[in-house]
Amino acid sequence: MFRELWFDGATRKYWWASAFLMLGYLPTIVFAMSKMESIQSPALRALVALSPMPFIAGLAYLEYLRIRRTDELRQRMELEAGMAGLVVSILVLTTLGLLDNAGLVRVPLMLAPPLMCVFYVCAQVWAHRHYR
Repeated sequence: MFRELWFDGATRKYWWASAFLMLGYLPTIVFAMSKMESIQSPALRALVALSPMPFIAGLAYLEYLRIRRTDELRQRMELEAGMAGLVVSILVLTTLGLLDNAGLVRVPLMLAPPLMCVFYVCAQVWAHRHYR
């Protein structure tokens, strides 16, 4: 039920590609985070820091293709969920950034992507319930 409800348009090829990209992303991000401090060259340091980006871009493109394979109602639900998640993310992250700038809280920038994903999933739940 979960797959049909949240991953409409996901084929076996989608799941294999997702698994492949995640299996590449995880060791790459662990390597990049662990070796960052020991690299002296700025160019090499930037290359190592950006090494997970092809996997992230691949996952984003894969999600785009999945949504394109769905019907118009599901595309509308995904669009509304994406916009609602984006608006909430901007509000929360801007608030945290301003509080960080004022010295009241310490917010690492790496907190932004997981927070945006949480808000997107919550917005998908909202959109799914809205169109029941």
